[in-house]
Amino acid sequence: MFIYVTFDPNGFVTDYKKVETDGYTKVFVLDSWINQFAQYPDKFRYDSTNQKLLNPGNLPSVSLNQVSTDVTTLQTQLQSLKSTGNQTDSQLGALVSNISVVQGQILGELQNIQTQLNASEKATAVPAANTTNSPA
Repeated sequence: MFIYVTFDPNGFVTDYKKVETDGYTKVFVLDSWINQFAQYPDKFRYDSTNQKLLNPGNLPSVSLNQVSTDVTTLQTQLQSLKSTGNQTDSQLGALVSNISVVQGQILGELQNIQTQLNASEKATAVPAANTTNSPA
């Protein structure tokens, strides 16, 4: 595909057009470079000696759109995990509260049993026999 570019003194592309424009140089972009060139035109250089466009060869393999999509997905997952964490915190709070109530009930029942045992022991206690010597 042919495009038209302008470039700085070092040969780096500063602008490009798809139609012929005054002051722009006609160059050929390989089909395999089109996506990279569209995303990173300022990374490509024009070699005026050989009159061709040079691919820097070290461009990211992931598109900016893909990175943006991945970040959005991660943000959504993080928000979901945060929401789940808040629900879990709330459920744990309710569980602790229920455990405290049950613990109080058990302690109350243990006190009742202890009271009943004490009362039962007092009721079944044999009075001590009078062992004092009486004058005969």
